[in-house]
Amino acid sequence: MRLHSILFAILLISLTQHPVHADEHQSAAKTQQVVVHLSHFTDDLHRCFMALKMANLMQEHGAKVTIFLDLEGVRLAERRQLLDLTWGPDSPSLAEHYQNFTEGGGKVVVCPHCAKSARMGDGGLKRNAEIATMPSLGKLLIDADKVMDY
Repeated sequence: MRLHSILFAILLISLTQHPVHADEHQSAAKTQQVVVHLSHFTDDLHRCFMALKMANLMQEHGAKVTIFLDLEGVRLAERRQLLDLTWGPDSPSLAEHYQNFTEGGGKVVVCPHCAKSARMGDGGLKRNAEIATMPSLGKLLIDADKVMDY
């Protein structure tokens, strides 16, 4: 019982030494590193739209968001690929979601192996998209506070 009292006292002291205020929680959320992983394109438009919508939403709430594309998802970043697709009634196009995300500061990174398989190079990518290197991709994923998978 005495050990529990000592542990409780230590916990109480540590909490009072550095009180956490509501605005500290907000600033922590604003600095979160989020990766949205997307493996789909026209093979599953619903996933594609949801990934972009969620990326935009988190970015609007202050998170630093990167979309990581692999498999069929790499087509989203391909310059010659039109994004004039919609999902649902009165829905903004995929192009609008992509533009809002990248103009809001979001990054799009493409798996290097998948880009090579799709015969994509840096010159064939949309603005604000880049082909990752394996070291940069590893760092992106390790440093992420959250990874969402679509």
